[in-house]
Amino acid sequence: MRIEKLTTLSLALFLLIGRGYASKTYEKRFYETAPIIAETPIIDGVLNDAIWLKGLWQGGFIQRDPYAGANPSQNTEFQIVYDQDYLYVAIKALDDSPDSVSYRISRRDDIEGDAVGLAIDSYYDKQTAFGFWVNAAGVKKDFIITNDGDKEDQNWDPIWWVKTAKSSQGWTAEMKIPLNQLRFASLDNLIWGLQVGRYYFRKQEASYWQFVPKDASGWVHNFGEISGFSGLTPKRQVEFAPYVVTKTERFKTEANNPYMTGKRNELNLGADAKIGLTNNFTLDLTVNPDFGQVEADPSVVNLSAFETYFEEKRPFFVAGSNLFGFNLQGGDGDGAAENLFYSRRIGRSPQIYPDTETDDEKVDFPSNTTILGATKLSGRTNNGLSVGVMESLTLNSYAQIDSLGKRHRELAEPLTNYFVGTLKKEFNKGNTIINSIFTSTNRQFTDATKDKLHKNAYAGGVDLQQYWKNKNYFLNVKLYLSNVNGTKNAIAKTQNSSARYFQRPDVKHVSLDSSRTSLTGTGGLLQFGKVGEGHIRYMSSLSWKSPELEINDLGYSNSVDDISQSVWVGIRFWEPVFIFRNININLNQWMGWNFGRDNTYKGGNINFNLQLKNYWGIGGGINRSGERLSNSALWGGPMLKLPGNWNGWYNISSDQRKALTFTVGGSNNWGDEGYSRSKSYFAFINYRPSKNISLTLVPEYSVRTNKLQYVGKADYTGPSRYINASIDQKTYELSLRLEYSINPEVSLQYYARPYLSSVKYYDYKYITNPLANKFENRFEKYSESQLTYDSDNNEFSVVENSNTYLFSKRDNNYLDLQSTMIARWEYRPGSTLFFVWTMGKQDSYQTPSTSVGNDVDNLFSSHPHSIFLVKFSYRLN
Repeated sequence: MRIEKLTTLSLALFLLIGRGYASKTYEKRFYETAPIIAETPIIDGVLNDAIWLKGLWQGGFIQRDPYAGANPSQNTEFQIVYDQDYLYVAIKALDDSPDSVSYRISRRDDIEGDAVGLAIDSYYDKQTAFGFWVNAAGVKKDFIITNDGDKEDQNWDPIWWVKTAKSSQGWTAEMKIPLNQLRFASLDNLIWGLQVGRYYFRKQEASYWQFVPKDASGWVHNFGEISGFSGLTPKRQVEFAPYVVTKTERFKTEANNPYMTGKRNELNLGADAKIGLTNNFTLDLTVNPDFGQVEADPSVVNLSAFETYFEEKRPFFVAGSNLFGFNLQGGDGDGAAENLFYSRRIGRSPQIYPDTETDDEKVDFPSNTTILGATKLSGRTNNGLSVGVMESLTLNSYAQIDSLGKRHRELAEPLTNYFVGTLKKEFNKGNTIINSIFTSTNRQFTDATKDKLHKNAYAGGVDLQQYWKNKNYFLNVKLYLSNVNGTKNAIAKTQNSSARYFQRPDVKHVSLDSSRTSLTGTGGLLQFGKVGEGHIRYMSSLSWKSPELEINDLGYSNSVDDISQSVWVGIRFWEPVFIFRNININLNQWMGWNFGRDNTYKGGNINFNLQLKNYWGIGGGINRSGERLSNSALWGGPMLKLPGNWNGWYNISSDQRKALTFTVGGSNNWGDEGYSRSKSYFAFINYRPSKNISLTLVPEYSVRTNKLQYVGKADYTGPSRYINASIDQKTYELSLRLEYSINPEVSLQYYARPYLSSVKYYDYKYITNPLANKFENRFEKYSESQLTYDSDNNEFSVVENSNTYLFSKRDNNYLDLQSTMIARWEYRPGSTLFFVWTMGKQDSYQTPSTSVGNDVDNLFSSHPHSIFLVKFSYRLN
């Protein structure tokens, strides 16, 4: 039954939920391939080779989106044949309006427009598949699917060939896939899982050869099958790619600083290799890696005590990252980034800055530690055991120090070995999965640095996933632990870090023990939910991290001492109804405690995303966070009670099929008792004036007021003075991205991001009763007569009860511009030539901004730091 006319969204939802869902039963489909007897096809996209003209085409695709189970708007047909080294695929994307096909040229894996492709479960484990897609313009997209479709790794870049061509009946694609890029068993009669799909851009319609209902749990285990292989033997993959990088830097000359001469030149040699130990196991190697073509991290002004998380972008560490990850929590909330393995630790910025005694001492401090080499072994046996091992070694990094011509060096980061090992085994047709991980960090210290960092750090975890009722329901249990050891000073530093603050004067369930030389902590997760069949899905979870958990040597976690409970309910309508193409609604609830059984936070939200039948989209939500207790707001001081807040957000997006598209939105936050107020606005604008040019603009503006921003702890003879202030912060940023793709192998990209952030501190106060019921009773404001500002030292002196103490004035105006231009030519598969220009400008002032125009002038007039780089790599296969 279809609902044609409804007056309100609420009535539509009521009727849709009430009518239930009865999905059709679709039979598994089978495809019989055949070996090539005569000449192999020429890969040109024109399907006029004898093998295609004589072969039988298979079609019968079924629409999955938007009308699941319906016939597609356009028909699609394909053939697959093979020889002893390659798989050959031909696909006809028939179209009754061939002039309306969308041809969009872009970089690899970033395909847009009409597209076709296939996914092959050559392991035949019903969990893993290798994907090969191409759009009508010939742009590749390749990926590995794991966990039965839960994860997709688009950083896998195999060697394969594909061409497309226009025809009077639509367009065609022709592929040649080396069998050494696939993983399969040595059997006489091979059977693989197979899925072939098409994306019809004009109607944003997806259709597949093997239909899989929208509410089906999992993906790969629902594939059809391909058989007919005979005499195939597994292939070993062997590739070697040496490279050379030449780089020159230009920056501002600084008088009396021998390290700031205005220029620096560098020549580097290195190599990457990929060696197939067997068909199923591959060893990746990199020696003296260079990542100069990787885009820089975005700038951010961080006023918290916690580390900013940045995504991994380096190709060696991004590829296959799904195998090495071990998330501490599920979902996509604030804790989604927490992981036992955070690859950005490898090659990180050095952590030990030298103490300089006079202004005459000049320091040349390295921006990153040098990775001597890294190896990665990964693969999967025929019985479902996945193995991953990664080993990396970073060299000693030194800060060079010059004092009036006399030079010496100090260790900034010691020689460090990083190790990650993972095992994953699937049982019971993929319904039971056990995953484990072990990480270690081992440093070689000198006496001067042994108190700064852990000598050794270990972490490990076990993850059990159990599915039942055709994978519609699941139970997930995770247990993990950590151990760090070092000198007494190093472990005391860990106890006092922002993740735990054991030195807090009011804490009772933990204590600072300066005699300890190790810490051992634990954590875990219990999760149960329904993830398939029907419109309603849900999940409930309980997680914990003990106070002594410490994983940040090779993992990432901002805070511990936490027990968290959450519930999620999702409502999905994928069939078009009324004015909507699809409807997604989410309800969330959460609550947390520390190990002292204090209720530290609680909240909930409701959010929605709707796509209309005219292809526009609307999204938004409202969030309520209750009063919370923070053990970090005073940076080692007592626990502070902070008011709750309301937060609302919204966005609207235009028809993404058009040449000009946009998404605009914003958010508003209101703190209880006038504690805080913030708002933000953004726009995402993309314009494609032609099939091979894309221009993207993302302007953002935010303003924030907070009446309790930590300033510092003062030396006071009486009770400790934890000084706070009110702040006004304004941030402007604009991201500009221009992409020009001459063809899928040659492209030019330019990226620029000016960032302006100004913070003004005022209404200074000190905490008196951090847990008082009323917000205004938790602090005492300084009177104007108590504060005297010293402009020479940029600090305030305070006279209180015949005592005088100091604290810094923290007003700041930070200006930053980052830009990168990358010309890339993949002159043969896997071999590339890069021309890269990166330019950065930074400036800052100890006074808040008075004019955005002046800030822009000051930023663009500041001296740039430019890097010009050429990287040439040649892959031998």
